[in-house]
Amino acid sequence: MKPKGPQDKHLRENYEDHSLRFLDWTHRFGIERTFLGRFLFHIEEKFQLRRFAFVFLFCLILASALTFEVRTPLNYQVGDVAKTDLYSPVSFEMVDEVTTEEKRVRAEMTVPVIFDFDPNVFERVSGAVYRSFRLMRNQLKNVQWPRTADGRDEVVKEFFIHKGEFEKEFGAPVSDYIFEWLVQNRFSARIENVVIRNLEAWSQNKLAENVEKTIPAKTNIVLARTLQKNNRGREFNLRKQEIMDSTNTDNFVLKDFRGLERATGRDISNAQALARLVIYPNLTLNKQEISSRREQARGSVLPTTISVKKNQVIVSEGTLIQPFHMALIKEIETLRSESRRDLMTFAIALLFLAMVVVFFQYLRRFTMGKVKVENKDILVMGVITIVIVVFTKVFVFLTETAFVTKFGGVIPPEIFLYAAPVAAGPMLVGLLIASGEVVWLFSAFMAIVMGIMTDLNLGYMIFTLAGGIAGARGVYSTKQRSDLYWAGVRAGAVNAMVVALTVTISKLEQEGFTQELIGSIPAGFIGGLFSAMVAMMLIPLLESVFNYTTDVKLLELSNLNHPLLKTMIVKAPGTYHHSMLVGSMVEAAAEEIGANPLLGKVMCYYHDIGKMEHANYFIENQKPGHNPHDHISPYMSKTLLVAHVKDGVEMGMDSKLGKPIIDGILQHHGTTLISYFYNKALDLRADADPEVAEDEFRYPGPKPQFREAALCMLADSIEAASRSLDEPTPVRLQNIVRNIVQRKFMEGQLDECSLTLKDLSKVEAAFTRILLGIYHQRIDYPKAAGGGASESVPTPLFGGGNRRS
Repeated sequence: MKPKGPQDKHLRENYEDHSLRFLDWTHRFGIERTFLGRFLFHIEEKFQLRRFAFVFLFCLILASALTFEVRTPLNYQVGDVAKTDLYSPVSFEMVDEVTTEEKRVRAEMTVPVIFDFDPNVFERVSGAVYRSFRLMRNQLKNVQWPRTADGRDEVVKEFFIHKGEFEKEFGAPVSDYIFEWLVQNRFSARIENVVIRNLEAWSQNKLAENVEKTIPAKTNIVLARTLQKNNRGREFNLRKQEIMDSTNTDNFVLKDFRGLERATGRDISNAQALARLVIYPNLTLNKQEISSRREQARGSVLPTTISVKKNQVIVSEGTLIQPFHMALIKEIETLRSESRRDLMTFAIALLFLAMVVVFFQYLRRFTMGKVKVENKDILVMGVITIVIVVFTKVFVFLTETAFVTKFGGVIPPEIFLYAAPVAAGPMLVGLLIASGEVVWLFSAFMAIVMGIMTDLNLGYMIFTLAGGIAGARGVYSTKQRSDLYWAGVRAGAVNAMVVALTVTISKLEQEGFTQELIGSIPAGFIGGLFSAMVAMMLIPLLESVFNYTTDVKLLELSNLNHPLLKTMIVKAPGTYHHSMLVGSMVEAAAEEIGANPLLGKVMCYYHDIGKMEHANYFIENQKPGHNPHDHISPYMSKTLLVAHVKDGVEMGMDSKLGKPIIDGILQHHGTTLISYFYNKALDLRADADPEVAEDEFRYPGPKPQFREAALCMLADSIEAASRSLDEPTPVRLQNIVRNIVQRKFMEGQLDECSLTLKDLSKVEAAFTRILLGIYHQRIDYPKAAGGGASESVPTPLFGGGNRRS
């Protein structure tokens, strides 16, 4: 044990929470002896003003976070007539949106009409004409043409079965009249060549559809982009007059009649009609490129800034308020809304303060003072609330920025609010604070906070409350890390169910109900999963900063490879095995009475770590026939035994075991009398010696303050006493369990914890069941061949002996 200087205080005193340290400091100045000092101390003691001021400060910070984006609605509208001159109460600069928009529109107008020019249109069209004529000529080879006109007409009609093939290859529908004419002329190559030559001549021009509609009347120059592979993207200008309208057939007349010199007017007309069917524009309007360049032109326009001085007239009397005036008024209202926001912040802070006071009064009244909320608990709940509010606002802002602005017409903005990890707050409080009443009230407070943040959205308040309670219930009695994720699944399932019901109730008759319902249900489930992830991320930080011992940390401490346990098994092996057995007993009893089995078990693992400093002074670590207490006075023996509590607390604080574990180390002996050495001191006392004070041979305490510590005390004494039994039969074990429990109860060691008589009955049964499993019946083995005997003695598993600690 490391030496202590005289300047060091008793360790247990250092461990206590000095909530009155400020008052102790003021006592030195004698303020408490004045009337004002006595009055202030009386008020502080009765109303806890410092805690009250701290809570109000937290409420102000929380209200400020909630109202950060609040904007006051405008009091004027476009079209109103100003009854008096309107002056600017402040100096400011703002962007003139009206002028800026006019400049942007002018910039858009400078973007020319853009066409894509495809020089390969004629190649595709001529190829289609060539293939279609060749196909039909091949079909005509199998046709036997009669000599009579009627017979030839009949063959022509029968050949119409190939019209679909021709149109498919030709690329355009052909009238029956033209097709019949082509059949009669046996799809002559002369007709084919005339069509192709004239198409080639026409395609030398720049052709576009609906030129007058596509190109504005005042536009004379357009931009064309070549789409050919070797010079793709090359741009050139065209005059509007150079572009022919491909939909106006009057622009396309046959001029090359080579091969049809002897043709009739009917043939010329039909050939011209056939060629006009496959006139395709080689200029195509590129709307996407035009839109893109217009957006770039708009973006290149810098905003026009105007400066307004204080008391400058912004709207004269009798003036009709225009959009420009409305922009000025809106900017002024935005600037002035800060004062209104401050007032709203103060009002919300008072509301929160009233809620907190009511909640604490509820705890004091209905829990009869059994639930104590420390300043640290208030601080951590305030930090969690503010963190979750800020996290939610940032989450909603980012999702709206990333999705709503782009998919607002498809995804309702409310969906992203349901996906926010609001259940993480109750989950974190449920992990840090064991009181179910506190967790319930915090969940209700969190729901009201979220409701105010969403403009008193009742549905979202219910959503937050149900999901928070489900998440907090999910993290209760966590036995492994995966339980946190399952808590998120539980919260997500409850969220999905609640959001489905609230959306159905509130928006059943509204347009877009089905779309919002389908999106909100998975969003609520995802919100539960996000909450579990946020809780997993924040819980180590909160444990470290606020020195909490959660079930997650208890899982880490339950690892038998912890340095303290590995050291104890080497320095004090008997104490190690004793601690393991006590842990098993307490875990079973805690499960029976609804206490925290994990806390009870881990507490028992470490409750005797202080014995490592002087392990050979405790009976479970002594060798047979060697007892150091035989050579020292009972007062020194008592001091050594009591010291293991103080040493254990010091080691626990150095290893950061956490407050519940250290509380268990302090309280696991309560104020029990060390009767063996007390009686020994009485026996050794001479007549001239002073009386032996019983209080000197008691542990300093305190008595167990919570159920797990009381279970540790009972199991510690029962396991030690069971080792002293020569024959631990079931009846003897049951009697020793009952006697020790009754003795602790009668001595008042259990007065300050919440164990009931019904709980004690269950505890006795659980302890007896575990002990009967440890000290089970042995069988008698046959004698050895050499005449010796091998006896089975029903001794304890780890040896017997009287235990004095």
